[in-house]
Amino acid sequence: MNDNVWDLHPTVPQAEFLQSTAKFPAFIGGWASGKTLALIAKAMELSYNIPNNKGIIFRRTFKDLSESTMADFNNLTGLKVKCVQQIYQVKFPNDSLILFHHLDSMAGVGQNINLGWFGIEQAEELDNEEVFDKLRGRLRRTNNIRRDANGEPVLNDRGQQIHIQLDVHGVERDQQGMIIANTNGHNWIWRGWKQGTRESAVLIEGTYKDNPYLPEAWEKDMELMEKESPAYFRRFVCNSWEDTDMSDKVIDYADLMKAKNRELLEFSSDIKVISCDPAEYGDDKTSTGFFKGCALKRKTLTEKKSLMETAGRAVALHREYGADSIIIDDIGVGAGVRASLRETLDPYQDTGLVIGFNSGRVAQDQKHYVRMRDQVWGHAAELFKGGYVSLPDDSDNLIEELAAHTYTINSKGQMCVCRKKDVKKVIGHSPDEADMLVMGLWAAKKGRKRQMAMAGMEAEQDWDPLTHGL
Repeated sequence: MNDNVWDLHPTVPQAEFLQSTAKFPAFIGGWASGKTLALIAKAMELSYNIPNNKGIIFRRTFKDLSESTMADFNNLTGLKVKCVQQIYQVKFPNDSLILFHHLDSMAGVGQNINLGWFGIEQAEELDNEEVFDKLRGRLRRTNNIRRDANGEPVLNDRGQQIHIQLDVHGVERDQQGMIIANTNGHNWIWRGWKQGTRESAVLIEGTYKDNPYLPEAWEKDMELMEKESPAYFRRFVCNSWEDTDMSDKVIDYADLMKAKNRELLEFSSDIKVISCDPAEYGDDKTSTGFFKGCALKRKTLTEKKSLMETAGRAVALHREYGADSIIIDDIGVGAGVRASLRETLDPYQDTGLVIGFNSGRVAQDQKHYVRMRDQVWGHAAELFKGGYVSLPDDSDNLIEELAAHTYTINSKGQMCVCRKKDVKKVIGHSPDEADMLVMGLWAAKKGRKRQMAMAGMEAEQDWDPLTHGL
């Protein structure tokens, strides 16, 4: 960039991103698709063409912000990012300002700052849309290019107006919040931009094939990667939304997708299970499902219902399908639902029909798991991996909840599933359907037909281990 002129010849996706007047444009692309250059060019255009403008370029960590984002900015523009009063920034002669922030410095983005734009680099590094929405709330700056009667830019008080020459320059726009990212499965970006749940959002996608300036050796190396690491190639090179880093996921995303509408053989011995994760009031919802074997046949999600009404719905479902087991989350409000169901359906508790599941208790298999919650999730993962689970067609939300669960291995080699509140941060709501599902699969796998169990003492002793200590 020389003499305040940047002669940029963008690729098709870059041009679409630069020209976009949408409130929230996103450029999601694979390696070498030119995302960073596009974001920096857009930041420069908004700063050069609009006097006294102010914007933020954001990256999750300071290390990545300083070593990658700001370094790229310096190299591409020839400008120098400076630290002024502990804030990294670039100030232009027309009084426009670009600030550089990371997660730990977001507290400095106060309530009184008015932005004309912001851009988040590598937005897939963020677990949820919290940062995006915080910056969105600061988009209050008037962002119109001032021109005279002849269409020429109006000079600022200093008599200066620097103009950036792009093949796509001169597009007038309101305030904008922009993101660039790699795909990372069905995350908050996928929901907001790919699925279109965020209003005023536009999605631009690209791959290295849109870039005519790449070295031939690099492209040949990518051909080798396609053979050696196909999932990695699909995600980072081909921009696949269906491939993600699965090393810490409890259930592989591909296994979840294969389970949707899977046809399973049905047998008369398949146990019928009703699974319920109750909630009364607040943000959580009551999720109820009916299983035949490991096939989820029907599910409902209700909110702000009394516990007695939740119990009544479970009774009605039992009468309709003749369930062999009803498993209830027995922590908190679920204890009341369990007690009501036992009083109604199994007053002497001699059939073991109603099962109270306490996820916080010590695992039965303490060699591999810490708590029962960990073991039940591990059990569900094995069923999905083996192809034994079938989910109904309307399971998109359920799949996203299941996919959001991660795990760690402690020093004893035991699996520890992430906390529920951590999943809430990722998906924005309680994973009520996922909890219902893994409980139902546990009961369906461990239980036996009630009529078989009641045939004699030996059958009773062999019957559902959930009734002993859960």
